[in-house]
Amino acid sequence: MIYLRFLSLNAIILLLLVCKTNSRLNLKYAILGRAPSHAARNETISLRPRTKYDVQKTMRLMFYKNNTKTFEASAFDEDYMHKGSSGCSPSDKFAIVLHGWIQSCADDWSLALIDRLSYYRGGCVICIDYSIIASTSYMRLYTNFENITGAIVSVILTLIKNGFDTKRGYMFGFSFGGQLASAVGRSLGPQHMIQSIDTCDMAGPGFDPIAVDHSKAGKHVQCFHSSRDKGTFVYSCHRNIMLGSCGLAQPSVASQLHLGSHGLCVDIYINAFDYPFYALNSTPSECIALQKVAKIPADYTVGYEENFDNRVTGKIFVPTSLHYPYNLSKKELKLLAGKK
Repeated sequence: MIYLRFLSLNAIILLLLVCKTNSRLNLKYAILGRAPSHAARNETISLRPRTKYDVQKTMRLMFYKNNTKTFEASAFDEDYMHKGSSGCSPSDKFAIVLHGWIQSCADDWSLALIDRLSYYRGGCVICIDYSIIASTSYMRLYTNFENITGAIVSVILTLIKNGFDTKRGYMFGFSFGGQLASAVGRSLGPQHMIQSIDTCDMAGPGFDPIAVDHSKAGKHVQCFHSSRDKGTFVYSCHRNIMLGSCGLAQPSVASQLHLGSHGLCVDIYINAFDYPFYALNSTPSECIALQKVAKIPADYTVGYEENFDNRVTGKIFVPTSLHYPYNLSKKELKLLAGKK
C-alpha cells in the first residue's frame, strides 16, 4: 500500500507538470510550480517533437582537462575532435556529465562534479549541455527524450570513432539526465558498453511506473535515490543506494528548504568524494526492501568507485544527517543502528 501511494504521488506530480508547463527548478534544483501563461498553454497545444538532428544543433560540448575548460564545440559538428585543442587524448579516461531540467553545464553542481572527477579520476571530462531544450517546459523536454538520447549517442559514437575506449568511460546523470544516462548506455550496448554509470535521483515523472532494466546501461551501474516525489521507484541498477530515510527523504531539508530531497542527491554524491558516507549492514525496520539487499562489508562507504566491487550489489541503505556535508560518523551510525 505504501508503495502504491508513492506511485500515486508520482502520477500526481506528472499531472501537475502537464498542467503547469511553466514550472521551473530554482537555481539549486528544487521544482517550483507556477501558473501557466497563455503562451505556455499555446506551446503545449502546438507541441511537436524535434528531430534528433534539430536537437543536436542546439547542444554544446564542454571539454575539461585538469579541471580547466579547454574547448567548446557544437555537438552537431562531428569534426570537433580535429578542429580545436580539447586536450583530450583517446588514451585518456573520459567522463560524460548530463544535467537535468532547467539546468546546464554552468550550474554549481556541474562545475563541482567536474572538479572532483578531475581530481580523483583524471582524464577528460565532457559536459553535454542541452540547456536550450531543458530551459523550456518539462513536457517539451520529456517529448524530446528519444531525440536527446539519440543525439548523445551520436556524440559518444564520434568519440569511439576517434579512438576513445568505452572500457575507460564513465557517465553521470542527475534527475532527467539520469534517465538519459541509462537510455544512452542501453542504446550503445552491448557492442559499446560504458564501464561505469552513476545516476542521482533519476527522474520519475513521465517515466514511472514502466519497468526498465537500468543494469543493462553499463558494466557497472549504481543509482542514488533521495526523494519520493521527483525520483524514480524503479530500482533495477546493480546498486540502488537509498539515501536518508529509505531513499525517500533527507533529514537536512529541515535545515535548508531550497534544495529539497531531490536536489540534495547530487550534493551528497559530490560530498562523498571527500567525506565517508557509511552504509548500514541491514535494512532499517521502517524501509521496504522488495528487491535484493546488498551484503555490506564492515565500514563500507558509498560514492564514486574507481574499482567496482561486484560482490556488493542490490539495495544499500545510507543514513544522512541534518547538516552539511550530510554524512554520519561511525559512532552516529552505530547509535542509529541501536548498538552500544
